[in-house]
Amino acid sequence: MLIECKRCAAIVEAPELYAYDAYDERDGLPERWTFAKCPRCASPLLAVQCDYGNGFEEDIPTRVFPARDRQLGASVPRSIRVAFDEATVCFRAKAYTASAIMCRKTLEGLCAEHEVKECNLSASLKKLKDLGVIEIRLFEWAEALRTLGNEAAHGVTSVISPQDAKDILGFTEAISEYLFTYKDQFERFKKRRAESSKD
Repeated sequence: MLIECKRCAAIVEAPELYAYDAYDERDGLPERWTFAKCPRCASPLLAVQCDYGNGFEEDIPTRVFPARDRQLGASVPRSIRVAFDEATVCFRAKAYTASAIMCRKTLEGLCAEHEVKECNLSASLKKLKDLGVIEIRLFEWAEALRTLGNEAAHGVTSVISPQDAKDILGFTEAISEYLFTYKDQFERFKKRRAESSKD
């Protein structure tokens, strides 16, 4: 299993020691939890994969122990998690401009997941706001991310500072989690409360 070892700070081919398949009825996705060890330093590694319909091998293993620096929840669509993970890897490698570009790509994924595909990212974000998918504060965050992402992608002399890259990652994480984790969680909470009030 290819997975990142936190201690070695490298992607390693970790031997699998034990795998356990589980099914979470709330998410409706089969999961495979794999316990492995790093072949370099022998550190323990725990990863999870989801079966989205094409088998576990189609999903990139997500390390859950040791905890990753930043990771999006399982309810965030895979394409968005993959883009965000790459932004995080770039940040750890001190490739701050590349990290900003991947955060911008994550934003594009957020729009696509909501079936909003305007002529450019700016117009797509405005449509998300107009549709009520994101409110004004999230729109401001997304616009700031888009602007800095554009500078990173198109400005040859543009340099993204470590602090700006860190902030961009944080805002990207917050927007993604809000749209796909907390929003859905709140809707389930309201539904549960409404049903319990009928009793």
